[in-house]
Amino acid sequence: MKKTYFIIFFLTLIFTSCTITQEFHFKKDFSGSAKIAIDMGTFMGMMAGMDSTGTQSATMKDSLDFAFEESAEKLEGIGLTNIKYGWQDDGKLMFLSYDFIDIDILNKAMNASDDGNSAFIKNEDNDDHVYFTRKGKTLIYEGVKSNNDSLNTDEMASMKDYYKYKLIFTFDRKVKSLDNPNVSLSEDKKKAILSASLFDVISPEYNSTIKFKLK
Repeated sequence: MKKTYFIIFFLTLIFTSCTITQEFHFKKDFSGSAKIAIDMGTFMGMMAGMDSTGTQSATMKDSLDFAFEESAEKLEGIGLTNIKYGWQDDGKLMFLSYDFIDIDILNKAMNASDDGNSAFIKNEDNDDHVYFTRKGKTLIYEGVKSNNDSLNTDEMASMKDYYKYKLIFTFDRKVKSLDNPNVSLSEDKKKAILSASLFDVISPEYNSTIKFKLK
């Protein structure tokens, strides 16, 4: 499924709201950890109301478990450590997390899954997207963009408020400056957050490129 946007296809199927959170923590040497999570609370509540036996809910969870298991297996061969996946928050939040030793390994991890499970948002025309680049103490993040015209339809426009996307960066160093007005910086200068609709973030018009200058 490398020529599809896995998460958008998945969201279209379930047609209910959810929040996708992607987190990256960078140590002073630019090793660190990453975590990707989908808050399925609304969907699971809807399923529970329609499925008195619990069979459909269990089947959906099994499908998600299998997708994340496949991603975890691919990540193991890249050089990542501490790979974990599963459910949190009473089975409402599904996550995948891992540790990386450098930016190159992180980029490989983000591109590792053909169906986009490890990155959630996958560029259909580029299997080797460079998410992160580094020059000295400057770190640049560049999110993928969609060239899919179907995302601009009225149906997709009506859905965009249902799907929230949060991108979180934390650092051991303080951030001296960043150049994206869509990103908020914490008071201690060590945490940056971008929050928006998923459909906005992957739109070519939306600025999701972030240049961090670190102390």
